[in-house]
Amino acid sequence: MNQPTELTAQPSQAAAKRMRVFACVDQSPYAPFVTDYASWAAQRLNTSLELLHAIDRNPPLGPEQDHSGAIGINEQDNLLKRIVDEDEKRSRQARESGRVFLNTLRLRALAHGITEVDMRQRHGSLVESLMEYQSQIQLVVMGRRGESSDTTQRDLGRNVETVVRALGRPILTVTEAFVAPTHLMIAYDAGRASRKALDMVASSPAFAEMRCAIVMVKSKDNKDGAQQLERAKHRLESAGLAVSTHLLIGDLERLVAKSIQDLGIDLLVMGAYTHSPWRSLLMGSRTTDLLRASRVPTLLLR
Repeated sequence: MNQPTELTAQPSQAAAKRMRVFACVDQSPYAPFVTDYASWAAQRLNTSLELLHAIDRNPPLGPEQDHSGAIGINEQDNLLKRIVDEDEKRSRQARESGRVFLNTLRLRALAHGITEVDMRQRHGSLVESLMEYQSQIQLVVMGRRGESSDTTQRDLGRNVETVVRALGRPILTVTEAFVAPTHLMIAYDAGRASRKALDMVASSPAFAEMRCAIVMVKSKDNKDGAQQLERAKHRLESAGLAVSTHLLIGDLERLVAKSIQDLGIDLLVMGAYTHSPWRSLLMGSRTTDLLRASRVPTLLLR
């Protein structure tokens, strides 16, 4: 049976206990922002919050821990024991540090008014941890960059695309301090993923009473765009939302970023990674380009 992907209200109290917002946090400056947005989403969806901290099984070694080339004659056993002891020590330290870190974020979520906040630590990759709890996930909230961002200088964390492609759940990526969203924008191309985004916005309590802008960017003028926008507008207006539409001609990345600024958008909703990973590798990814251009929280749907 296919799992639901919409951010809809839960049909029963039992279902509400099963489904929850998962905040994926690591020990980076983005963790408080993730917690704040996840708390906001849990309140809007009337569900509980789970703080998930995935601990890498194989963290990078410092210079004092690098044993490459250190094995001498008859020293293999001593070296193996030393490596095992160091690994156990690092694991204990990571668990304890993570427990304190998660408890600090839990107190932050409780201060936002969330009544049910659970904490969970798992050894392994973030994707593995999320896949284990996939049936309980209503929404994932994660930072657009993570703990390694200061050393790698990536403008987009390595987990974002992997999680979106693997999970099949709505993913809210955040970048900066929390601002309660009031004006959202749907980057709309009338494709399957953007129609799913449209339906989600129309049906979910998370977006109730928000203003909504539907922005379509075409490379050249054509009458189909106007008709597609009109149908999209009718869908949202029938759900009681205040809607504006914008048909723009030109470069997608530049015009979406400009529209976010000009319209005062504080939440972007869009389909994500609709092409294969191989095509993205060879030709680049429109989703990645838009994420790099946008500095507002972005809800990704696949």
